[in-house]
Amino acid sequence: MENKVLKSLADEFSNIHLKSFNQQNLRFSSRFIFSLLINPQISYIYKKNKGFCIFSINKEDAEIITMAIVPKYQNHGIGFLILNELEEVLLKYNCKKIFLEVASNNLIALHLYKKVGFKNFGIRKNYYKILKDKKVDAILMKKVVNLKK
Repeated sequence: MENKVLKSLADEFSNIHLKSFNQQNLRFSSRFIFSLLINPQISYIYKKNKGFCIFSINKEDAEIITMAIVPKYQNHGIGFLILNELEEVLLKYNCKKIFLEVASNNLIALHLYKKVGFKNFGIRKNYYKILKDKKVDAILMKKVVNLKK
């Protein structure tokens, strides 16, 4: 995909990220998202103007780098659709596991990830700085890709 298209896409993703994350330091800039999108190991799923997921695939493992849903579309099945589509993509690559990390105070995301079968496997204590003097844990999660869909 040409850089002009990826820059436009990075701007759209950054705008959605901005709307989705309350804490300024958790938001991804358009420049950072563009740096991800030009990497051949990185791919994405996009539901136009509603949400996206950026992920990497490394042999049998995948990692969700970030996922954001516009708040007015949260709890409307968009995240569920994106994660199901991601699993279908990963099956084509014979990917066996998906990993992610999520802030412990991101209850909507935690609920979604658990609903689709992700399990906690660790914690990074005080990982995300959300205010000048406040940090929250990162919850590490993984899911075995469903081979029998």
